[in-house]
Amino acid sequence: MPPADPPGPDRALLDALDVLDEAVVLVDPGGTVRRANARARELLGDPRPGRPLASGAIPPLLEAAQAGRATFDADHAGRRVTGRRHALPGGYAVWVARDVTAERAREDALLEERSRKAFLARTTRVLSGTLNLRRAWALAARLTADELADQAAVTLWGDGGRPETAVSRHGETCFRLTAPGRGVARVHDTGRLERHDAVNAERARELCPPEMTPDGPAHVLLVPLTARGVCRGVLTLLRARPFGDGDLDLVREHADRVALALEAARLYEHRADAAGDLRQALRPRPLPQIPGVRLGAVYRPAPEESMIGGDFYDVLYAPGHGWLLALGDVCGKGVSAAVYTAQVRQALHTAADVAGPLTEALDLVNRTLLITDDSRFVTLVLARLSALGDGTVRVDLATGGHPPPVLVRRDGTVRAFTLEGAIVGALPDVEFEETSVMLDPGDALYLYTDGIVEARGPDREMFGARRLHRALARYRGAPPTAAAEWVAQRALAHLGSGEHDDMAILGVQAWPPGYRMHEEGS
Repeated sequence: MPPADPPGPDRALLDALDVLDEAVVLVDPGGTVRRANARARELLGDPRPGRPLASGAIPPLLEAAQAGRATFDADHAGRRVTGRRHALPGGYAVWVARDVTAERAREDALLEERSRKAFLARTTRVLSGTLNLRRAWALAARLTADELADQAAVTLWGDGGRPETAVSRHGETCFRLTAPGRGVARVHDTGRLERHDAVNAERARELCPPEMTPDGPAHVLLVPLTARGVCRGVLTLLRARPFGDGDLDLVREHADRVALALEAARLYEHRADAAGDLRQALRPRPLPQIPGVRLGAVYRPAPEESMIGGDFYDVLYAPGHGWLLALGDVCGKGVSAAVYTAQVRQALHTAADVAGPLTEALDLVNRTLLITDDSRFVTLVLARLSALGDGTVRVDLATGGHPPPVLVRRDGTVRAFTLEGAIVGALPDVEFEETSVMLDPGDALYLYTDGIVEARGPDREMFGARRLHRALARYRGAPPTAAAEWVAQRALAHLGSGEHDDMAILGVQAWPPGYRMHEEGS
């Protein structure tokens, strides 16, 4: 017999249990249900008071109780139910459970959205990392196959109207000039997405590029790659499982990013003819005459047939703040790198007027470049000159991810300055480090880009810092132009017949009026 309901406050307490959203079941030491609220009857089967728990509880609760577990979390009757057992005095126990179906659905949706955004961000990041059309083309096919399909292809139509396809399957990507398939050609003509469910192998071959061969019934998605209002190609996805509505939304967004990235790479290649004019415009200006110092520089651009590089140097004067030397290396090559280089140089003109530490000037350049919303970055080294009355020159130094400046004393002693500092233009709130060095008459300081130390010989060995230091030591006390020219010649000799990156080296030497090197220091 079920226990009689108590009068008064105890009865009110039991009634209160019925308004709870959680299911509550009280079990005595013998495993008999003593009380169960209304929610328990809806959620946990029919755990009636006076009967053993085993006669009415849902399987997940019963399995947990029989196994001695204090919790359960399982699907039952289309719902997700979770519960916990709480021990009470006298051997009694109470099970409290709730329906978490909606909560888990929200969590799953949030995880799916995060995964979706992460994939799209990865697509953007990977494809924006190259402006080489064929590399971006192959990466787009590989990303799609790895994340969204069993096999994928990207078909593009060139200016001559001939299609070419990059196919990615089983972890390998290849290019084919064969006809891409009727379905692909049709989507290119109409610019409309097509979805084909559960097609046989023969039908799949008709729809897809020839290299895509399903093992059985397959689902095919043909997505136009449209940029600037023109369908330039088609993204083909083939897989064994169906495409849901959520999949379609994700594929469309992915295809938009692929189309934009490939269009950017295509335009980049078309604009390569402008490289010569831009190269000439970006050549360094003649060095100024500065009292108390000698300046010298050498700039060796990459071969003419290569795209424009991003090495540059500037010597800037700001009234009241003195002379600022800047040498940098912009990430990448070509037209976009040239545009970014111009933005960096413009930011440096503003930073030259900063009266505080050089770290503040670098921070200003960093914040200015972040406003441009460009994915590029630059490594920079800054040097501020202060010629003192006794013939010495104070040089303040700060770097942002750049190779360390090299000090060459007039006695041939060589020292490299290793300063902490993040690359510039990539991240907000980065920190830079500054130091100072005094140049006695005849001493020199050299700034350079990595095209010198990373020049590789026929054996793939780099020119390296040790050869650089040795070359500079040999020309101790010589005019910086002569020392810089010697370094460039040694790097090119080490390179042999191989192509090289841009090379730039800028030197400053303390040289008061009328100064002559002593013979023992020459």
